[in-house]
Amino acid sequence: MSKEIVVLALGGNAIVTKSRTFDSQYNAIRGVSKQITSLAKEGYKIVITHGNGPQVGDALLRNERARDLVPPLPLYACVAGTQGVLGAMIQAVLLNDLGKDYKVASLVTKVTVSAKDPAFNNPTKPIGSIFTKDDLRKIKKVEPSASFREIQLGKFRRVVPSPDPISILELNAVKKLVDDGYIVIACGGGGIPMTTGKKIHFTDAVIDKDLASEVLATGLGASVFVSLTDVAGAYVNFRRKNSKLLRKIQVNKMKELLEEGNFEEGSMEPKVRAAIRFTENTGNNAVIASLRKTRNAANLKSGTIVYN
Repeated sequence: MSKEIVVLALGGNAIVTKSRTFDSQYNAIRGVSKQITSLAKEGYKIVITHGNGPQVGDALLRNERARDLVPPLPLYACVAGTQGVLGAMIQAVLLNDLGKDYKVASLVTKVTVSAKDPAFNNPTKPIGSIFTKDDLRKIKKVEPSASFREIQLGKFRRVVPSPDPISILELNAVKKLVDDGYIVIACGGGGIPMTTGKKIHFTDAVIDKDLASEVLATGLGASVFVSLTDVAGAYVNFRRKNSKLLRKIQVNKMKELLEEGNFEEGSMEPKVRAAIRFTENTGNNAVIASLRKTRNAANLKSGTIVYN
């Protein structure tokens, strides 16, 4: 039986579906749960993180539509709420699949960032639905300070600040739970962003899930860090005729490709950056792979494998 720790980062876009309902997302989680269950039965110690970009965007949209009925919540509160809901979904599905011999805990996690991070002056993190120009005009009337970026011709997504994560406040709690035999769900949506000093303060931002997951995986001394998404791995020339899936790549070569701008900002770029950081920080392998190939990815049999 393995005693290695594997950190699995589930993409928020991989969980959400076209209907965007609670039940559809719950069923999407059920789709990957069987593979996580297999890893648990192989003896891996498992920590799961997850994105929340689509979900927190939906939460903000609910704010805008209902602001005349109830007070709107700040962005960090939407992050906290979606972290809790998605964590509870994952926890319930795993408990049903694993049975009473396994223990699963979901933590609402806080992550520290610097108040001086330049990201606060340059929102880049895409969240929520895709909007048309007509949609934008309606939203801007209600929320004139909202920022949007054109992702395709005539199609826009909301963008928010995404500062670099520094530390996980609940790291020791995650370690204790893992040591006690729990599968742990943590750092959902990148965690609730906090700035520290004389006092701790919430801050309006969304931390990239993959970058926060790397900080967690490195802090835990994980043997492998897996970023799971809705494509097979990291590509060069993505969506072009000459696109190529990277299979196994040395970390310095991956850095060169990153610095050359081969990966889409706010999408594959942070996954690649997180994989590089983990491999450099620990000397262990990082993998970027399809959610459907979770078990194979954790066993280094699928996806893009970044090695030292």
